[in-house]
Amino acid sequence: MMKPTPIILDIDNACGMTARDVDDGLALAMALASDDFDLVGVTTCSGNCYAHEATDITVRMLELAGRTDIPVGAGRDFPILQNVSAHFELLAESSIKAAELWNGSVELPAATGAIEPMPAHQLIIETVRKYPGEVVIVKEGSMTNLAVALMVDPEIAPLVKGVVHMGGSIEPWWESYIGRTDPELWRHVIKLNTIYDPEATAIVMNSGIPMTYATVNVCARVRLRDADVERMAAVEGPFHRFLSDAARRWVNLVDYKDGSEGAAMWDLLTLAIVAHPEFCDYVTMRQDADKFLSNGHPWLYPSADGPHARVTVGVDVAAFEKYLMECMTRPIPGSNQATGSSDGKH
Repeated sequence: MMKPTPIILDIDNACGMTARDVDDGLALAMALASDDFDLVGVTTCSGNCYAHEATDITVRMLELAGRTDIPVGAGRDFPILQNVSAHFELLAESSIKAAELWNGSVELPAATGAIEPMPAHQLIIETVRKYPGEVVIVKEGSMTNLAVALMVDPEIAPLVKGVVHMGGSIEPWWESYIGRTDPELWRHVIKLNTIYDPEATAIVMNSGIPMTYATVNVCARVRLRDADVERMAAVEGPFHRFLSDAARRWVNLVDYKDGSEGAAMWDLLTLAIVAHPEFCDYVTMRQDADKFLSNGHPWLYPSADGPHARVTVGVDVAAFEKYLMECMTRPIPGSNQATGSSDGKH
Protein backbone atom coordinates (compact mmCIF):
# COMPACT_ATOMS: atom_id res chain seq x y z
CA MET A 1 0.00 0.00 0.00
CA MET A 2 1.33 3.42 -0.94
CA LYS A 3 2.09 5.94 1.76
CA PRO A 4 -0.67 8.58 2.09
CA THR A 5 0.13 11.97 0.58
CA PRO A 6 0.36 14.77 3.18
CA ILE A 7 -2.02 17.53 2.12
CA ILE A 8 -3.26 20.90 3.26
CA LEU A 9 -6.83 21.26 2.04
CA ASP A 10 -7.72 24.90 1.35
CA ILE A 11 -11.51 25.26 1.05
CA ASP A 12 -14.27 27.85 0.80
CA ASN A 13 -16.51 25.44 2.64
CA ALA A 14 -20.16 26.50 2.54
CA CYS A 15 -21.56 22.98 3.00
CA GLY A 16 -25.05 23.21 4.49
CA MET A 17 -25.57 26.91 3.75
CA THR A 18 -28.65 27.77 1.73
CA ALA A 19 -28.06 27.63 -2.04
CA ARG A 20 -24.29 27.21 -1.69
CA ASP A 21 -22.22 24.50 -3.35
CA VAL A 22 -21.42 21.49 -1.17
CA ASP A 23 -18.34 20.26 -2.99
CA ASP A 24 -15.82 21.75 -0.53
CA GLY A 25 -17.50 19.94 2.35
CA LEU A 26 -17.60 16.73 0.32
CA ALA A 27 -13.90 17.18 -0.50
CA LEU A 28 -13.21 17.44 3.23
CA ALA A 29 -15.15 14.19 3.73
CA MET A 30 -13.13 12.53 0.95
CA ALA A 31 -9.86 13.63 2.53
CA LEU A 32 -10.99 12.19 5.87
CA ALA A 33 -12.35 8.92 4.48
CA SER A 34 -9.67 7.95 1.98
CA ASP A 35 -6.45 6.15 2.90
CA ASP A 36 -4.79 8.07 0.08
CA PHE A 37 -4.43 11.29 2.09
CA ASP A 38 -2.81 12.40 5.31
CA LEU A 39 -4.74 15.57 6.11
CA VAL A 40 -2.13 17.60 7.98
CA GLY A 41 -4.17 20.80 7.96
CA VAL A 42 -7.26 22.54 6.63
CA THR A 43 -7.25 26.22 5.71
CA THR A 44 -10.30 28.27 4.79
CA CYS A 45 -10.78 30.93 2.17
CA SER A 46 -13.57 33.02 0.69
CA GLY A 47 -15.60 32.35 -2.44
CA ASN A 48 -18.70 30.24 -1.89
CA CYS A 49 -18.99 32.12 1.39
CA TYR A 50 -16.83 34.36 3.56
CA ALA A 51 -13.75 32.72 5.04
CA HIS A 52 -15.02 33.18 8.59
CA GLU A 53 -18.16 31.24 7.63
CA ALA A 54 -16.05 28.51 6.01
CA THR A 55 -13.96 28.32 9.18
CA ASP A 56 -17.01 27.83 11.38
CA ILE A 57 -18.46 25.11 9.12
CA THR A 58 -15.12 23.32 8.79
CA VAL A 59 -14.49 23.28 12.54
CA ARG A 60 -17.98 21.93 13.19
CA MET A 61 -17.63 19.25 10.50
CA LEU A 62 -14.29 18.10 11.91
CA GLU A 63 -15.76 17.95 15.40
CA LEU A 64 -18.75 15.95 14.12
CA ALA A 65 -16.33 13.55 12.43
CA GLY A 66 -14.33 13.18 15.64
CA ARG A 67 -11.20 14.68 14.03
CA THR A 68 -10.30 17.48 16.42
CA ASP A 69 -6.64 16.50 15.97
CA ILE A 70 -6.53 18.21 12.57
CA PRO A 71 -5.38 21.86 12.74
CA VAL A 72 -7.48 24.54 11.05
CA GLY A 73 -6.26 27.85 9.65
CA ALA A 74 -8.71 30.72 9.24
CA GLY A 75 -8.24 32.75 6.05
CA ARG A 76 -8.99 36.36 5.13
CA ASP A 77 -12.51 37.36 4.15
CA PHE A 78 -11.35 39.66 1.35
CA PRO A 79 -8.82 39.63 -1.50
CA ILE A 80 -5.54 41.53 -1.39
CA LEU A 81 -6.88 44.33 -3.64
CA GLN A 82 -10.16 43.51 -5.36
CA ASN A 83 -13.67 44.64 -4.41
CA VAL A 84 -15.94 41.57 -4.30
CA SER A 85 -19.04 43.13 -2.77
CA ALA A 86 -21.18 42.42 -5.87
CA HIS A 87 -20.20 38.75 -5.68
CA PHE A 88 -21.45 38.38 -2.11
CA GLU A 89 -24.58 40.39 -2.84
CA LEU A 90 -25.42 37.88 -5.60
CA LEU A 91 -24.80 34.94 -3.27
CA ALA A 92 -27.10 36.51 -0.66
CA GLU A 93 -29.83 37.03 -3.27
CA SER A 94 -29.52 33.39 -4.37
CA SER A 95 -29.86 32.21 -0.78
CA ILE A 96 -33.04 34.25 -0.28
CA LYS A 97 -34.61 32.90 -3.48
CA ALA A 98 -33.87 29.28 -2.57
CA ALA A 99 -34.58 29.52 1.17
CA GLU A 100 -37.69 27.33 0.97
CA LEU A 101 -35.67 24.42 -0.42
CA TRP A 102 -33.52 24.43 2.72
CA ASN A 103 -36.40 24.34 5.21
CA GLY A 104 -35.88 21.55 7.73
CA SER A 105 -32.25 20.97 6.77
CA VAL A 106 -29.94 19.03 9.07
CA GLU A 107 -27.78 21.47 11.03
CA LEU A 108 -24.28 20.96 12.32
CA PRO A 109 -23.88 20.90 16.11
CA ALA A 110 -22.38 24.04 17.60
CA ALA A 111 -18.60 24.10 17.93
CA THR A 112 -17.29 23.05 21.32
CA GLY A 113 -13.99 24.93 21.23
CA ALA A 114 -11.96 21.73 20.82
CA ILE A 115 -10.36 23.24 17.69
CA GLU A 116 -8.82 26.71 17.92
CA PRO A 117 -8.06 28.03 14.43
CA MET A 118 -4.84 29.92 13.76
CA PRO A 119 -4.24 32.31 10.82
CA ALA A 120 -4.26 30.30 7.61
CA HIS A 121 -0.95 31.63 6.30
CA GLN A 122 0.72 30.73 9.60
CA LEU A 123 -0.57 27.16 9.38
CA ILE A 124 0.77 26.85 5.82
CA ILE A 125 4.21 28.16 6.80
CA GLU A 126 4.51 25.97 9.87
CA THR A 127 3.29 22.84 8.09
CA VAL A 128 5.51 23.01 5.01
CA ARG A 129 8.51 23.77 7.22
CA LYS A 130 7.63 20.74 9.36
CA TYR A 131 7.30 18.49 6.28
CA PRO A 132 9.68 20.04 3.70
CA GLY A 133 9.15 18.76 0.18
CA GLU A 134 6.25 16.51 1.20
CA VAL A 135 3.07 18.59 1.37
CA VAL A 136 0.71 19.15 -1.54
CA ILE A 137 -1.55 22.18 -1.06
CA VAL A 138 -4.96 21.47 -2.57
CA LYS A 139 -6.42 24.86 -3.44
CA GLU A 140 -10.16 24.42 -3.86
CA GLY A 141 -10.86 28.15 -3.67
CA SER A 142 -8.84 31.34 -3.94
CA MET A 143 -5.06 31.60 -3.79
CA THR A 144 -5.15 34.19 -1.01
CA ASN A 145 -3.81 32.11 1.88
CA LEU A 146 -0.81 30.75 0.03
CA ALA A 147 -0.01 34.16 -1.46
CA VAL A 148 -0.01 35.73 2.01
CA ALA A 149 2.20 32.92 3.28
CA LEU A 150 4.64 33.54 0.42
CA MET A 151 4.72 37.27 1.15
CA VAL A 152 5.40 36.65 4.83
CA ASP A 153 7.95 33.87 4.26
CA PRO A 154 9.11 33.66 0.62
CA GLU A 155 11.58 30.89 1.47
CA ILE A 156 8.79 28.33 1.82
CA ALA A 157 8.24 28.17 -1.96
CA PRO A 158 10.80 25.39 -2.62
CA LEU A 159 9.51 23.48 0.42
CA VAL A 160 6.03 23.00 -1.10
CA LYS A 161 5.81 19.76 -3.08
CA GLY A 162 3.10 21.18 -5.31
CA VAL A 163 -0.21 22.98 -5.64
CA VAL A 164 -3.26 21.38 -7.22
CA HIS A 165 -5.85 24.04 -7.92
CA MET A 166 -9.49 23.82 -8.99
CA GLY A 167 -9.51 26.56 -11.58
CA GLY A 168 -8.45 27.77 -14.96
CA SER A 169 -9.89 26.72 -18.28
CA ILE A 170 -8.70 25.83 -21.73
CA GLU A 171 -11.82 27.44 -23.16
CA PRO A 172 -13.72 30.55 -21.97
CA TRP A 173 -14.85 29.62 -18.48
CA TRP A 174 -18.28 31.25 -18.80
CA GLU A 175 -18.97 28.86 -21.71
CA SER A 176 -17.73 25.87 -19.71
CA TYR A 177 -20.12 26.23 -16.80
CA ILE A 178 -23.14 24.01 -17.45
CA GLY A 179 -26.46 25.79 -17.11
CA ARG A 180 -25.18 29.36 -16.89
CA THR A 181 -26.49 31.55 -19.70
CA ASP A 182 -25.28 35.02 -18.74
CA PRO A 183 -21.57 35.43 -19.47
CA GLU A 184 -21.60 38.95 -18.05
CA LEU A 185 -22.20 37.54 -14.56
CA TRP A 186 -19.06 35.46 -14.87
CA ARG A 187 -17.01 38.23 -16.39
CA HIS A 188 -17.88 40.96 -13.91
CA VAL A 189 -19.76 39.71 -10.82
CA ILE A 190 -19.10 36.12 -9.80
CA LYS A 191 -15.62 35.76 -8.32
CA LEU A 192 -14.63 32.21 -7.47
CA ASN A 193 -11.35 30.36 -7.10
CA THR A 194 -8.67 31.62 -9.51
CA ILE A 195 -10.34 34.97 -10.15
CA TYR A 196 -11.51 35.71 -6.59
CA ASP A 197 -8.11 37.21 -5.73
CA PRO A 198 -6.20 37.64 -9.01
CA GLU A 199 -3.20 39.35 -7.44
CA ALA A 200 -2.81 36.39 -5.10
CA THR A 201 -3.10 34.00 -8.04
CA ALA A 202 -0.32 35.85 -9.88
CA ILE A 203 1.94 35.61 -6.82
CA VAL A 204 1.48 31.84 -6.70
CA MET A 205 1.91 31.49 -10.48
CA ASN A 206 5.30 33.21 -10.29
CA SER A 207 6.47 31.48 -7.10
CA GLY A 208 8.14 28.51 -8.78
CA ILE A 209 5.91 26.02 -6.94
CA PRO A 210 4.87 23.14 -9.27
CA MET A 211 1.26 23.81 -10.33
CA THR A 212 -1.54 21.59 -11.58
CA TYR A 213 -4.85 23.07 -12.72
CA ALA A 214 -7.98 20.93 -12.52
CA THR A 215 -9.80 22.99 -15.11
CA VAL A 216 -13.42 24.09 -15.08
CA ASN A 217 -14.27 22.44 -18.38
CA VAL A 218 -12.91 19.07 -17.19
CA CYS A 219 -14.31 19.13 -13.63
CA ALA A 220 -17.79 19.96 -14.99
CA ARG A 221 -17.97 16.48 -16.53
CA VAL A 222 -18.07 14.55 -13.25
CA ARG A 223 -21.31 14.52 -11.27
CA LEU A 224 -23.06 13.56 -8.05
CA ARG A 225 -26.64 12.39 -8.69
CA ASP A 226 -29.74 11.67 -6.63
CA ALA A 227 -28.98 7.95 -6.52
CA ASP A 228 -25.48 8.68 -5.23
CA VAL A 229 -26.87 10.84 -2.45
CA GLU A 230 -29.18 8.02 -1.36
CA ARG A 231 -26.16 5.72 -1.06
CA MET A 232 -24.47 8.35 1.13
CA ALA A 233 -27.59 8.60 3.28
CA ALA A 234 -27.49 4.85 3.95
CA VAL A 235 -24.25 5.27 5.94
CA GLU A 236 -25.16 5.43 9.61
CA GLY A 237 -24.15 8.26 11.90
CA PRO A 238 -24.53 12.03 12.30
CA PHE A 239 -21.69 12.97 9.94
CA HIS A 240 -23.21 11.27 6.90
CA ARG A 241 -26.68 12.39 7.94
CA PHE A 242 -25.53 16.00 7.66
CA LEU A 243 -23.46 15.38 4.53
CA SER A 244 -26.18 13.57 2.58
CA ASP A 245 -28.84 16.11 3.54
CA ALA A 246 -26.70 19.02 2.36
CA ALA A 247 -25.77 17.19 -0.84
CA ARG A 248 -29.38 16.24 -1.60
CA ARG A 249 -30.58 19.84 -1.37
CA TRP A 250 -27.75 21.13 -3.56
CA VAL A 251 -28.27 18.43 -6.21
CA ASN A 252 -32.00 19.16 -6.25
CA LEU A 253 -31.35 22.88 -6.69
CA VAL A 254 -28.87 22.34 -9.52
CA ASP A 255 -31.20 19.89 -11.27
CA TYR A 256 -34.07 22.39 -11.02
CA LYS A 257 -32.10 25.50 -11.91
CA ASP A 258 -29.81 24.19 -14.62
CA GLY A 259 -31.74 21.21 -15.94
CA SER A 260 -28.66 19.05 -15.50
CA GLU A 261 -28.31 15.54 -14.13
CA GLY A 262 -26.59 15.98 -10.81
CA ALA A 263 -24.10 18.49 -9.47
CA ALA A 264 -20.55 18.93 -10.73
CA MET A 265 -17.93 17.59 -8.34
CA TRP A 266 -15.32 20.26 -9.03
CA ASP A 267 -13.33 20.05 -5.81
CA LEU A 268 -13.49 16.29 -5.44
CA LEU A 269 -11.87 15.60 -8.79
CA THR A 270 -9.22 18.19 -7.90
CA LEU A 271 -8.43 16.37 -4.67
CA ALA A 272 -8.61 12.91 -6.20
CA ILE A 273 -5.94 13.56 -8.83
CA VAL A 274 -3.40 14.25 -6.08
CA ALA A 275 -3.45 10.52 -5.34
CA HIS A 276 -4.79 9.29 -8.67
CA PRO A 277 -3.38 11.40 -11.49
CA GLU A 278 -4.46 8.64 -13.88
CA PHE A 279 -8.04 9.90 -13.62
CA CYS A 280 -7.14 12.79 -15.94
CA ASP A 281 -5.20 13.56 -19.09
CA TYR A 282 -2.82 16.53 -19.00
CA VAL A 283 -0.82 18.88 -21.16
CA THR A 284 1.91 21.26 -20.11
CA MET A 285 1.02 24.91 -20.65
CA ARG A 286 2.33 28.32 -19.83
CA GLN A 287 0.52 30.11 -17.00
CA ASP A 288 0.72 33.72 -18.13
CA ALA A 289 0.25 35.93 -15.06
CA ASP A 290 0.38 39.20 -17.01
CA LYS A 291 -2.33 38.09 -19.43
CA PHE A 292 -4.38 36.73 -16.52
CA LEU A 293 -4.20 40.02 -14.62
CA SER A 294 -5.30 41.95 -17.71
CA ASN A 295 -8.35 39.66 -18.15
CA GLY A 296 -6.89 38.13 -21.29
CA HIS A 297 -7.91 34.66 -22.44
CA PRO A 298 -6.50 32.13 -22.73
CA TRP A 299 -3.87 32.64 -20.05
CA LEU A 300 -3.14 28.92 -20.03
CA TYR A 301 -1.66 27.99 -23.41
CA PRO A 302 1.13 25.93 -25.01
CA SER A 303 4.40 27.84 -25.10
CA ALA A 304 8.12 27.31 -24.67
CA ASP A 305 8.07 30.26 -22.30
CA GLY A 306 7.36 29.68 -18.63
CA PRO A 307 6.33 29.44 -15.95
CA HIS A 308 4.68 26.16 -16.86
CA ALA A 309 1.88 24.19 -15.26
CA ARG A 310 0.22 20.83 -15.73
CA VAL A 311 -3.32 21.34 -17.03
CA THR A 312 -6.16 18.81 -17.21
CA VAL A 313 -7.69 18.30 -20.65
CA GLY A 314 -9.69 15.11 -20.14
CA VAL A 315 -11.10 12.84 -17.44
CA ASP A 316 -12.02 9.17 -17.05
CA VAL A 317 -15.51 9.88 -15.72
CA ALA A 318 -16.38 6.28 -14.81
CA ALA A 319 -13.14 5.66 -12.89
CA PHE A 320 -13.44 8.88 -10.92
CA GLU A 321 -17.12 8.50 -10.10
CA LYS A 322 -16.48 4.96 -8.83
CA TYR A 323 -13.75 6.31 -6.53
CA LEU A 324 -16.01 9.20 -5.49
CA MET A 325 -18.70 6.88 -4.22
CA GLU A 326 -16.21 4.56 -2.52
CA CYS A 327 -15.09 7.57 -0.49
CA MET A 328 -18.55 9.09 0.06
CA THR A 329 -19.98 5.83 1.45
CA ARG A 330 -17.08 5.03 3.78
CA PRO A 331 -17.34 5.85 7.50
CA ILE A 332 -14.69 8.30 8.69
CA PRO A 333 -11.73 6.43 10.24
CA GLY A 334 -11.19 7.40 13.85
CA SER A 335 -14.65 8.91 14.32
CA ASN A 336 -17.33 7.64 16.69
CA GLN A 337 -19.33 6.99 13.52
CA ALA A 338 -16.90 4.27 12.55
CA THR A 339 -15.38 2.87 15.72
CA GLY A 340 -16.91 4.47 18.77
CA SER A 341 -13.66 6.39 19.32
CA SER A 342 -12.63 9.95 18.57
CA ASP A 343 -8.91 9.21 18.28
CA GLY A 344 -7.24 10.74 15.23
CA LYS A 345 -4.81 8.97 12.91
CA HIS A 346 -1.84 11.32 13.43
